[in-house]
Amino acid sequence: MSVLFHETMTVYNFSLEDGIEKWRRTVVRGIQWRHGKKEVTVKDRIATENRVESITIDFRRSYGNKPYMAPDCYRKLTAAEKDHCWTLDDRTEKDVVVYGELAEEISKEYRLSALMKDYQYAMTVKAVSDNRNRRGLKHIRVVGS
Repeated sequence: MSVLFHETMTVYNFSLEDGIEKWRRTVVRGIQWRHGKKEVTVKDRIATENRVESITIDFRRSYGNKPYMAPDCYRKLTAAEKDHCWTLDDRTEKDVVVYGELAEEISKEYRLSALMKDYQYAMTVKAVSDNRNRRGLKHIRVVGS
């Protein structure tokens, strides 16, 4: 494990299958998570400061993770194919990431709202920068709130 990328997160990918919500859980190792990063946005000349979570995922090593699939490709997969990979989709803003390794599955009995309440560092994926084509540090940066 890398000295810089020694943390773990759990990704919950959302999909709608035959009109039913489906959540796929994947544990991802080899990340760096920055808590409480400040982000300033300006709208109509009014600046707003928000706290966001920032994650960098290292792709130089596999860390034993399932393969990552780009969101556009992931959406086209069958349900069975989606079980063997994971993604980070900022377009739908439905994927959820939680700091640490979780065993909980989102279901009728354990709703997304309970997961978000139970874990301080749970966030919805809002922005993804895919830098896997870089020469040096091949990584993806994720921001959420």
